[in-house]
Amino acid sequence: MSSNPAGRAAPARALIVAGLILIVLAVAAVLGLASIGAAGLVTGTQAPHGWDQLSDAFSVVNGIFSVFALMVVGLTLWVQFTELRMQRAELRMQREATEKSQRELHRSSEAVYRELHMHLTELAINDENFAEVWSRYDSNLSPKLRKQYFYANLVLNYHGLFYRTGDRDERYVKAMLLDQFENPVIRAFWGEVRQFRRAMQDSGTPERDFDLLCEEAYQATRPAERDTEA
Repeated sequence: MSSNPAGRAAPARALIVAGLILIVLAVAAVLGLASIGAAGLVTGTQAPHGWDQLSDAFSVVNGIFSVFALMVVGLTLWVQFTELRMQRAELRMQREATEKSQRELHRSSEAVYRELHMHLTELAINDENFAEVWSRYDSNLSPKLRKQYFYANLVLNYHGLFYRTGDRDERYVKAMLLDQFENPVIRAFWGEVRQFRRAMQDSGTPERDFDLLCEEAYQATRPAERDTEA
């Protein structure tokens, strides 16, 4: 269980303030007694008598006490400022820990999803009957090409996973996609699914951003005779 600096600061502040008050009272009492003695020496009497003489005797003490009181107030404000700064630091650390935990949870969830997706794709590759259940490809595709399309989907998802999790920078992903789209099967697969994926995804999402990188690679590696295609 992590310690809480802000929680420890409140009792510490109370102890500091209480100690300062006791010190101020003790100093004031000593100075009061000293001033009474000094007043007696100056006036030639043993001690001041009456409220007026007592007031005169403690006039210096009152000034000194005021200075000490201001010092206590200033130190109290400084302690409060220090406590607030510690609380802010603690909140920032908690927020960073929460964000890190959320990122790790997202990565774990996506890894589980990808594992399930690979299993379903493996079933579709090994059994044509399963492939027909969820495939949006042309029904006239040969069994071999259909399997290759399923595998091409896995290959692009593999690169997409690196891109979304930030394990590879955009320049690296672009270079890998350009290499992958030199393969005619990858280009043919993307030609089949690009319109559907564009309509399915919202703009500004990591998935859409990755698909835009795939589209760039697709356009950059297409044969010259097909450049007029939309």
